[in-house]
Amino acid sequence: MTDLSTNPSTEASTEPSTKEAFKEHVKDPSIWKRLLFMIMFGILYSAAEVVLCVVVLFQFLNVLITGSKNDKVLAFGAQLSTYAYQIFRYLTFNSEEQPFPIGDWPSDKALAEKTAARKTVARKPAAKKAAPKTAKPAAETATE
Repeated sequence: MTDLSTNPSTEASTEPSTKEAFKEHVKDPSIWKRLLFMIMFGILYSAAEVVLCVVVLFQFLNVLITGSKNDKVLAFGAQLSTYAYQIFRYLTFNSEEQPFPIGDWPSDKALAEKTAARKTVARKPAAKKAAPKTAKPAAETATE
């Protein structure tokens, strides 16, 4: 009969390497530096959220009063939403690029190009589907 228990010498050899790797990660100053940046960007996101609420309110009132959107506020809103996206990417380790104020303030050119492209492309109206014919109940067809 074979012994299915684990080999203690194998467990002992992998355990110290895990502990050593953990010690190296904890002592790595770049990880702690990133934590400080993450706290800073979290605070900046909270401030951007307040500014975004002001932008939304201002744009709504502008549309309500004038009937049209303010292009400068529209561009700033696009930049602010891109900035929030950059912060989220950095905080979730999906990007190593640090957002503003360490990096550059986002541009709204890409959004403006997409918006212009959408306006120039003529959309075809959706083809109407014929309504399915419903079968008449047997009682109605018998009386006809």
